[in-house]
Amino acid sequence: MEKNIEQNSLIKVNEKSLFYKIKRFFMNLFKKNTNYEETQTQSIENIIQDKSKTQKQDFRETIKQVETEETKLLKLQKQFDNGEITEEELSQKQIEDLLNLYNQQINELEKSNNLRKEKILKYKSKMQSV
Repeated sequence: MEKNIEQNSLIKVNEKSLFYKIKRFFMNLFKKNTNYEETQTQSIENIIQDKSKTQKQDFRETIKQVETEETKLLKLQKQFDNGEITEEELSQKQIEDLLNLYNQQINELEKSNNLRKEKILKYKSKMQSV
């Protein structure tokens, strides 16, 4: 049985030979470099992940800050339009803000309507000339 194991085993390496020592030297040299490169890439990946996390947090905070007066005013407008609150329940400032909001929305609608009318007139004049 021992003969079988010896026959099937790999070739024995002479660890005292010069070629073996040179081979080990280069292997150790490159192994150290790969470990160093791996730690470098890991640290770079960690830095990138940290930056992306802070960017996400900053973005979330800016979104939260946007939800200020405009969104509160739009919620108030929706409640007023649905009849959930009456004009008597609103303060004078809230009423003024709502009036300004309504006027702004009316102006925007008038502009968009005028643009649509112009497009329709252009289309109509093209169709008549054909």
